[in-house]
Amino acid sequence: MGFKIPGPKAAQLGAFKDQCEAWVDAFARDDEAACGQIRKAIREQPDCLQRRLALAYVDKKARLGVKPKVEPEPFAPTPEETMRVAIEMLARSRRAFAGLIMEDARDQRITEDVLLEIRAVCEAALTAVRRREELRTLMRVPDGIA
Repeated sequence: MGFKIPGPKAAQLGAFKDQCEAWVDAFARDDEAACGQIRKAIREQPDCLQRRLALAYVDKKARLGVKPKVEPEPFAPTPEETMRVAIEMLARSRRAFAGLIMEDARDQRITEDVLLEIRAVCEAALTAVRRREELRTLMRVPDGIA
């Protein structure tokens, strides 16, 4: 894990800083044997202010616990999210969409089957839009009714 004690606290611990960091690593791994050995090694040192601070630091961490720093997972959009973004962009600029399809067709990155699937979906979408418009006209209140 590589726990590091930052700034002024590290300066206070002095020569015991490395032992305290090793103790925190062992504590985070639930390695009680290593924690006991490190604590014993600190206690066996001659009495001084840094030793007392190190023991106090280790005791405090044992009492409060150690919160491991977890890095957030990188954002990876799902295929559905990617397609929603593509549709939003298509609604803004159809010319760019058509240009990219033509470019990919020229470079043979898109096959005829893919283009036929895109065509079928677009035709189905057009049919759905037309039906929705038909329903609107059917459900509209006639002008003669007040």
